Amino acid sequence: MKLYGLQTTQEQGIIRFNKFKGMIMSQYMGLIARVFLSSLYFISMLFILDFIVSTPQGYEAYQVSLMSKGLPGIFAPLSILIQIIFGAFLIAGFKIKLSSYIFAIYSLIWAITYFLFMGNLPAEVSPSVYQDLILKGLQYLSLFGGFLYMAIHPEMPYSLDSLCAKRKK
Repeated sequence: MKLYGLQTTQEQGIIRFNKFKGMIMSQYMGLIARVFLSSLYFISMLFILDFIVSTPQGYEAYQVSLMSKGLPGIFAPLSILIQIIFGAFLIAGFKIKLSSYIFAIYSLIWAITYFLFMGNLPAEVSPSVYQDLILKGLQYLSLFGGFLYMAIHPEMPYSLDSLCAKRKK
């Protein structure tokens, strides 16, 4: 209750608690965002690697699936390396800025690929296929934005980068 611009002790305690809660949450939000964004690529590549290893000619099938979307065959090993290496880097919080820029570019390539692939479909394809491709393209654009934001704001607590920065001081 405010009385002549003064706050009660109870209100002051609530304000202090909310400021403390906000500080704690802001520390964890970078960690949560970093882990969830990078896990999407890292975990999906673990599933793809499981398919490649457990299926005869699995690597060729993976290459063909990428080439059917209009990507060159060299994109298969690059995709595997990018998703595994930089996914692990981001989960650990190592080289956040570099990894985020690489994933932003990678996401943009996939978004453009889906939008271009949509233009190469025959006319008799169901409208739901077009909707699915539009949604996949928009999802990759959303990832592009998230990774770009993370690249611009790479200073995050609970990361190897922040641990290394503290040790240098």
